[in-house]
Amino acid sequence: MKSDDEIMAEYLLRGGKMLARTCPDCGCPLFEVKGETSCVVCRARRESTPDEEPEPAASVTEVPRPGRGSVGGDLQHELKATIACLLERIRTEPDPERCRTLIRCVKAAWELLD
Repeated sequence: MKSDDEIMAEYLLRGGKMLARTCPDCGCPLFEVKGETSCVVCRARRESTPDEEPEPAASVTEVPRPGRGSVGGDLQHELKATIACLLERIRTEPDPERCRTLIRCVKAAWELLD
């Protein structure tokens, strides 16, 4: 299965437009392709496993954490979505150095939620 980055790169090469909004399910950026806005990552996952039920993406909002709320609502939502996307990338990243970089990014975003 292709990584999220590979899926998004293919759509960019085909002329898709990456938007500033993120998918509420997987946290990846939404794309506009031929006037239609959708999550190309979720679409690719559905197409690659049509006979199986898709496994729900991990949601950062399910993890209780005291001290949240110092970041505004929209920014907080975007940070959570970004963290979810980064965690998904970490799961499939074979390069340990890239994993360390992604983990540092998750930590930095998580600290902003405090």
